[in-house]
Amino acid sequence: MSVDRYAGAAPRWATGAALVYGPISQQIVAMSPHRLTDRVVLDAGAGTGLASSALAAQGGRIVAADVSHDMLVWDAGARPPAVVADIRALPFATNAVDDSVAAFVLNHLVEPATAFAELIRVTRPGGAVLAGVFGSTSSSEARDLVDDTARDEGWQVPGWYLELKAKATPILGSAEEMSRAATAAGLVAVHVDEHAVDVGISEPEQLVDYRLGQAHFASWLTQIDTQRAEEVRRHAIEAVRPIMCRYRPIVVFLAATIPEA
Repeated sequence: MSVDRYAGAAPRWATGAALVYGPISQQIVAMSPHRLTDRVVLDAGAGTGLASSALAAQGGRIVAADVSHDMLVWDAGARPPAVVADIRALPFATNAVDDSVAAFVLNHLVEPATAFAELIRVTRPGGAVLAGVFGSTSSSEARDLVDDTARDEGWQVPGWYLELKAKATPILGSAEEMSRAATAAGLVAVHVDEHAVDVGISEPEQLVDYRLGQAHFASWLTQIDTQRAEEVRRHAIEAVRPIMCRYRPIVVFLAATIPEA
């Protein structure tokens, strides 16, 4: 069984990382070419359920999947049915769902074509495939300063995260690459948009909670005691405050359709 890199991340993700991923997930869902009311929609790579919430707001009937059991069980009683599964090998029948959403999961794969193939297989002809990843050109001095502060406090960047950023993230990190990959996979009516998203983060506290809420900090923040973790947060806030500006990450959005038989 593969190691769950997101184990222990759910509490901080749901309250911190969600400040960015939540608004973007809403935009991903809003790109659907048709109404989602009463349609069965797969939330692939569901995490703590941010895209699921956006889908529910549109009236979708959701089934969720994620490789991390830890993320799926977060607030499980209030969430749709879910299964621990890899997006590259989904445990669903062919044409099982009406539409599919993959919010910030395709950029974790060195071979995203396998995930596209599975999304196409499980989604009915005429259904939508909606996705989003961070653009390769997305950058933020203030965000990077959070990382620098954590390093000064003893954090070491996990090897798995360095490998992810070096090998997987760039593959779909531009509108051109995303469009090429979606078209090569056999999707039609491919619409790709790449732009900066104002997620509503304007205060250093928000940016620090977003950044420290991500999975590559989870293990370290769990190992140090609560008081020490709060000190790290406070030091990061103090470091970021003088250069803080509105956080607008660049996101590559995809909306495409499964070809009719």
